[in-house]
Amino acid sequence: MGVMRILDSSGDTKVLWEVSDDEALARAASLFDELSSEGKLAFERKGSQTETSRIREFDPDAEEIIWVRPIQGG
Repeated sequence: MGVMRILDSSGDTKVLWEVSDDEALARAASLFDELSSEGKLAFERKGSQTETSRIREFDPDAEEIIWVRPIQGG
């Protein structure tokens, strides 16, 4: 099972999908594209690792995708 966590002003929204569920997978991929087009950044975390890596395409096999807004320096 994969999970997307969308961190924004409304909190931590979770979206789940199973690779075997075509409908849930399509919704997750569509949401990924939507959030990307809004300029948000996606990071993938694998297993129990604490480090993440930036991704630019939806990976249906990802365990966890974390979305954040870009932060501008001052």
